[in-house]
Amino acid sequence: MPLSLYRIFFILVILGFGLTYYWYRVNFLPISNNFYTNNTGRCYIPEWNRVETSSASNSFWKSISRLLWMSLDLSNENNQNYTSIILIGAYVYPEYISITLNSQYMSKQLLYCRYFDCKRKEIQGSEWQGVVFPESVIHCPRRIGAEFVSVSKFKTDGFPTPMRLTFRAFEKPIHDFTICVAPLYGNEPKWIQITEFIEHHKMEGASFFYFHIGAISSYDRRILDEYVNNGDIEVKVLQEKYERPFYAWQLIEIQDCHMRAKYHSKWTTFIDIDERIYTQNGNILDFLNSEDNGRIAEIQIPVLNFVKYEDAPEIYNDESQIQKELISMKYDRTTGLTWNASKALIRPEKIGIMSIHYAIALEHGYVSLRADASEKIALRHYRSTQHRENGSNWDEGLVIFENTLPSEFLSELTRRVIEKVKSVYEKVPTICSYIPRVMWESREFPDPCERMLLTW
Repeated sequence: MPLSLYRIFFILVILGFGLTYYWYRVNFLPISNNFYTNNTGRCYIPEWNRVETSSASNSFWKSISRLLWMSLDLSNENNQNYTSIILIGAYVYPEYISITLNSQYMSKQLLYCRYFDCKRKEIQGSEWQGVVFPESVIHCPRRIGAEFVSVSKFKTDGFPTPMRLTFRAFEKPIHDFTICVAPLYGNEPKWIQITEFIEHHKMEGASFFYFHIGAISSYDRRILDEYVNNGDIEVKVLQEKYERPFYAWQLIEIQDCHMRAKYHSKWTTFIDIDERIYTQNGNILDFLNSEDNGRIAEIQIPVLNFVKYEDAPEIYNDESQIQKELISMKYDRTTGLTWNASKALIRPEKIGIMSIHYAIALEHGYVSLRADASEKIALRHYRSTQHRENGSNWDEGLVIFENTLPSEFLSELTRRVIEKVKSVYEKVPTICSYIPRVMWESREFPDPCERMLLTW
């Protein structure tokens, strides 16, 4: 055997021993003997929280993949490196915990996972040192009785206020398809866009939505709150004392929403409020079921860019306004299919690292594919000519043609949006004469027919 082959063989053997040692260090280091000495007092520990694991990885191949991804610097942003560490979210899965951070400068750095009981008292001897990876995420083992978690640089350091774990330890996902919505920001009114976005995708088979807020008006927030009350969405407000550009917030939203969707939804996607997924035959679930062979982690879909010339209206007026201002109804001129800035439908547990447009890394044994660019499924992106960060009038010089949604779809969408918007923004004046006199006389209030009190 030539000398060079001996060297290659030797290197492979050394690499094998190194990977095996890494696997042992990550997965089989014993837990501190003091772990069980902590007295959690009167905390009741439910069945789901009586789980203890020794590592943040439940697979040899996952550990090896993470080591490879780290060596290749697949998740290294370093674009907001003056902030303090603040927790964004904390999620408990069947075998591990994921904590999302506001940091964008700590990829591959060591942090301690810290665990707290129901009274936010730290569980003695439970701390565990892990690695931030991908950026803004640290995975931690589970600890019996832990209901809150935090992180710190050293064992004895102070830590951000512990955050309650969000339950994601489902045996099977409770949703088939959900949507992660990019952070809301900017001055354009959002109320009609939010309503149309949600109702459109409900018609396409989505059953839950994860919203992240950068900045939004109180008027727009009312429609979000209504959907929260209905159980259709959950909202995470992104806030801290350090200002950052919106793009940086979107990178954090991607990581946090990826963790939110894990074990909660079989499929999810990451799209903006001005985007709509539309399928020609059936809905998104029909498409996914037809494509899924058990090994697919990601399906990339093409984009139809539509020219959007005006802003949405500031407030609701009447039904006729909705019929004129629905984005899907108002804008039907497109530049045609493109793969530029395409988006993806993903299986959250099968994705190692997610970015805005596509998966950066897949778990071992899974594949990515592109949907057929025959418009069977496409992302309809209503791109404004008013507020593009990378230049307005993006449509100049391009060939534009009409592409209208089916009239039956638009009719049902319009009905749904009108019904929802009216329930939130259409107010019926108080008929003060119907208020029982005892209601105001017993409290020595003025007669409401003479003066309506605005007490709160």
